[in-house]
Amino acid sequence: MTNINSPNYSAEDLGRSRECETVCKTAITEVVRRAVAAGWREEEIALHLADAAENYVMYLATKAKRKVMAANSN
Repeated sequence: MTNINSPNYSAEDLGRSRECETVCKTAITEVVRRAVAAGWREEEIALHLADAAENYVMYLATKAKRKVMAANSN
């Protein structure tokens, strides 16, 4: 499984979003490849990844107001 490194940018730095995109793309690509190798079709994987992402966005949107902060000191 892909090792996900800590961010190299502070939470306010615009580079952090690009870095997060790269990290997520790499991790998701690995998940898709492993699922395909196990016999799942790419189309069904894509559909359920999209559903999971939407569900998580909705969870964050409806969660009680909280201070957004990085998980580490970056």
